[in-house]
Amino acid sequence: MSSASPRSTSSKRKTPPSLSGSDCEGAFSEVLTRQARRKQKKVNKHRPEFQFNIQELKYGKKVTLAHIRDLILYIVADGQKPQWIQVNNKSYISHTVLLFVPGLLPTHLGLSSDITSVSMPFAINSISTSEDVLGCLEGASQKVPAIASLFTYGCPTRAPGDKLRMHSAINQLLMCPIQEHIKRKREAEREKDHHRNASVDSYSPLLYLLTPNQMIDNDYNIPSYLPHVDGRVIPGLDRSMIPDKSNLFLSSLSEVENIKLRDESGRVIGMDSTRNTKGNTREGGWVETSPAQGPPKDGIYPILAIDCEMVVSKDGDELARISVIDFNSGKNVFDELVLPPGEIVDYRTQWSGITAERLLSAAHTISSIQNLLLSGPSPLITPHTILLGHSLECDLNALRIRHPLCIDTALIYKHPRGPPFKPGLKWLAQKWLQRDIQAGENGHDSEEDALACVDLLKMKLTNGPDFGDSVNNMEPIVERIGRYMDNSPESRKTSAYCDYGDPRWLYGAKATTAVRCTSDDDVVNAVVKNVQSHTFVFGRMMELSEAQGWNDGGASLPPNSTASLDSVLERFNNRLTALHSSLPPNTALIIVTGHSDPLPMVKLTKKRQRWERSVKTGGIEGLSGDDRWMAEHDRDLEKAVEDAKAGMAFFRVTS
Repeated sequence: MSSASPRSTSSKRKTPPSLSGSDCEGAFSEVLTRQARRKQKKVNKHRPEFQFNIQELKYGKKVTLAHIRDLILYIVADGQKPQWIQVNNKSYISHTVLLFVPGLLPTHLGLSSDITSVSMPFAINSISTSEDVLGCLEGASQKVPAIASLFTYGCPTRAPGDKLRMHSAINQLLMCPIQEHIKRKREAEREKDHHRNASVDSYSPLLYLLTPNQMIDNDYNIPSYLPHVDGRVIPGLDRSMIPDKSNLFLSSLSEVENIKLRDESGRVIGMDSTRNTKGNTREGGWVETSPAQGPPKDGIYPILAIDCEMVVSKDGDELARISVIDFNSGKNVFDELVLPPGEIVDYRTQWSGITAERLLSAAHTISSIQNLLLSGPSPLITPHTILLGHSLECDLNALRIRHPLCIDTALIYKHPRGPPFKPGLKWLAQKWLQRDIQAGENGHDSEEDALACVDLLKMKLTNGPDFGDSVNNMEPIVERIGRYMDNSPESRKTSAYCDYGDPRWLYGAKATTAVRCTSDDDVVNAVVKNVQSHTFVFGRMMELSEAQGWNDGGASLPPNSTASLDSVLERFNNRLTALHSSLPPNTALIIVTGHSDPLPMVKLTKKRQRWERSVKTGGIEGLSGDDRWMAEHDRDLEKAVEDAKAGMAFFRVTS
């Protein structure tokens, strides 16, 4: 059996299928010689095939896209043998083709969508059979009969994510962990290159600015004049001042011009200045940086690193010390103790380093600190100043200052587990700066923490946005496949990557051959053209997901979407049939859908995001019931996410 099937538990010898058939009646047939029969018997004996391991799957263990990725590495390169599926006669597989087909659903195969909610493989009902098959929809027709003719069983899969979000399916499918010996080798090479070519001017700091919506999502209190947008807002941007590398990334910049908002005294006051501070119940006292009037005179956006130490009053967290470090010089340009307005109930000396005796010398209040930083003939913070910090929203909330240009090392560096987790400053300093901070018995030192933020940003400016991310521990599977050799350099494996857009971006960057496609026909033609000369071939077919509006959140879904989808399914069926007939013998063909319909999840996620931003910006008054987020919506979102994660995979080896 060339299509994947459950592993047989029977000990009986199976009767081989008859070589004669009704379609051969009246036709001449070739009589094989003894040598030819012996050769054919040997070929049949070693024919590769897939078999699911029911013992591994029947207890609810779900196959993820990472499992399928590891299966491919096992077949093609040096991956570990999987437990959930068996590959008989693996060494006889000559080529491996992986098709990623988002948009193909169980209902298109005449099956119930419930079949993907379990872990066990499901039988695919052939269009020509009248047998009842578990999971089949009564009276449903198969829109893709090629699947039933090529595959006996399908396998439910799960896309990555958590309870409230689904992560990238294709990323988990095509990116794999870097092997430890390769990681050590690369780190040594990077260290050598860093000392030889290091330049803080390689990337612009503007690249790391938070967008207004990022600030809102992370509890920043944003200036009243900032629009709530996903693009970076940079006053007076001059692209000629930005390094070429950064210009490649800065594709969604907007400018804020001619916006003025000042009170009679000249100090800038926000519209919602009475909004409570997170961690503190006292109202009012907020100020904000004035809007920029054009670009900076010298074209430079200065960077100041800020870190504050807190104590606790009856109102909550209170500012007790502020340190400001100049990014270029690394010098402390402002360091003051601050007397909180209320009675202090906890000095938090273990963490803050603040004591009652030390605060006796404090000569400033929050208001006077705000004046020193923002007002006067030479204010330290100007509309063009970039503020840098770790979880900077806490420091700005303590200062009660709203500022438009912020870089947060807790966000530009990623936690190994991904969002919503954030890396700690102590951990980042140890890992990337080889520096121990916050280690003294006298609590944190705000100057030391601010300097760590400066050096962490310098690492990003030198090495680029991807430096320090968990993705540094991952690599495209085509890169790992390309390194693998059986016994000699001549046996090095090759790969072809056939995809829409730029095939050399990320997943296909290290492929032996990369083919840019503009249609599913292009993808099929590219796969057929390259399969004979490559060990591994990947192709992504996008027309099914496009026809269902998945690629843009449903915005492009046509009125006659059902009729349009039927024609797209018919074309997909024809393409799959043609592709399979063109594959060489002993080619492993793996089809992965990745996930199900994401539109309900996307709709609820957007609603939740709008509600949370409205709450954080104080704009929930007047919202209708349809726009409000209730407890039952959390349950609806969790179900929509789980439904969206469900996918299918199909496995066979051509004969």
